[in-house]
Parts: sequence; structure tokens; C-alpha cells
Amino acid sequence: MKLITFLLVILVALTSIGADAAPKKKSKIKLKKRAQIVLPASEIAIGYPNTTVAYNALKTRTDVAIKPNAKPFGWQQRSGPWYVVNEQANIEWAFTEGGHYAHPSVIKRKIDIGSSDHVYVDMAFKCGAVDRDNCDKLLAEFKEVNLLIRKVYQKKYIQTADGAPAWDGVDSLD
Repeated sequence: MKLITFLLVILVALTSIGADAAPKKKSKIKLKKRAQIVLPASEIAIGYPNTTVAYNALKTRTDVAIKPNAKPFGWQQRSGPWYVVNEQANIEWAFTEGGHYAHPSVIKRKIDIGSSDHVYVDMAFKCGAVDRDNCDKLLAEFKEVNLLIRKVYQKKYIQTADGAPAWDGVDSLD
């Protein structure tokens, strides 16, 4: 009787080991990688006490060029005129010129388009206009442009789980 009990215990033990070792069936459904939100290593900041100091500091640098009468990236038929400075590959400064409703103002943006995984636009804003409503209006315009930038690049790079573009709006930022 002890022998039969011993053999049953061994048989049950071997059966449970074999069940864990059996290969599991793989699902035939493939899941698409979803776009992930990527945050920058550090927040972007103007770094100067006012617009004039920022403009003069950039004007003295030899590694950047100030473009008068230019449009900030993604700026379609919106208010102007502007001075635009491109710093490094993905940092843009936009300064209002005299005659702009929110002058003097500066916007610094970091536009990070990282292959197919993320589109990130970070912005710092400093407005010296007397009428704060004009500052609010300019900030709202830039937020709209930043959203457009995200949407256009998401369309180009990011797809939904069924393989369709994540957005089907404007194709160009020109």
C-alpha cells in the first residue's frame, strides 16, 4: 500500500511539472505599439528678465541668425510681424516686432519630433504688452499652432492600432 501511495505521489508531481513545462499557445492577434507620451529632460525657459534683454543677447551670438519679417514654425495666416531665431536643431525664438498688437513679446519653443514614437512641443512665453488681453490672445494663438504641429506630425508618424493615421487634418505647416 505504501508503494502505491508513493507511486501516486510521484505521478501527481510529474504531471504537475509537465503541465507547467508545456508550451502555451501564442495568440494570433498582434497588438500595435501605441504612441507614448515623452516628456523633455528639463522644462524650457526664456532665461532673461524681459524681451529686450533676450533679443539683445541672441543678437550678439554668432551661432544663430535673426530673421526679420519671418513667421514662426507652423504660423499660418496669423498675426505678425516677427523676428525669428533658430537655435540648435529644434529650438525656436519668436520676437514680436513694433506694430504687433502684443509687442514686446517673446516665445521660445522646443519642437521635438522623435521618429515614430512621439511629438512634443514645449513653450515658454513672456509678454510685455500693456493690455493683458493681447498677451492672452497671443498665447492662445501659439497654443493653437503648437496643437497643429503635434497633429500634423502625429499624422505623419503615429498610427492607431488598426494602422490608420492618428489624425486626418492638415497635411502641411507651410
